[in-house]
Amino acid sequence: MTVRHERKLQTRMSIMDAALDLLEERRSFSSLSLREVAREAGLVPTAFYRHFASMDELGLALVQSTSERLRELMRQARSSAMHREVLISTSIQVFQGFVQANRREFGFAIRERFGGSAVIRHAINKEMERFILDLSADLLKFPMFSKMSQIDLKMICNLLVSTVANAAGELLEVQGEDSLRSSACRDMLVKQLRLIILGALAWSPKSIEG
Repeated sequence: MTVRHERKLQTRMSIMDAALDLLEERRSFSSLSLREVAREAGLVPTAFYRHFASMDELGLALVQSTSERLRELMRQARSSAMHREVLISTSIQVFQGFVQANRREFGFAIRERFGGSAVIRHAINKEMERFILDLSADLLKFPMFSKMSQIDLKMICNLLVSTVANAAGELLEVQGEDSLRSSACRDMLVKQLRLIILGALAWSPKSIEG
């Protein structure tokens, strides 16, 4: 990597950090202006365009960066789990740690998931779909899931991913030093996911229709 390329990456990251710092004030992304972000990053507005074509592109980069790092960690966590109970507890422990280590990023994602910029909202939904596809592929390695139809498996994974995403707000509110509440939140989420899986394994369309 050349010095020039490294500096460009550093400046790009400084712009993303500046946006996250401003968003930490619980503002919506659409309330930020390009000039404001550039000023926070110590740049003139024209320098912003050397790294992002628009504010929407900056928002997409924030979503993608967080998602890619989390997806890789979750894939690694699932690859080391040989039993579904271990898979759930290990995955949630990794997720909780990532949320608390990336509080600004998740605060941004939680606020934008159902509001704000339509472009960013769509990007978050697309990233959640990727999490669902990753999870579906990993669950197929377990005999109890390999016999399911693709439609049923995707439905189960959608429920699992949505449940975890919905819990991110509560996990974010827990301070790292509050070990009791942290453990309680993690245990509750693990129980919810176990309930979904147990129900899914016992579920049959005919049992409901008949």
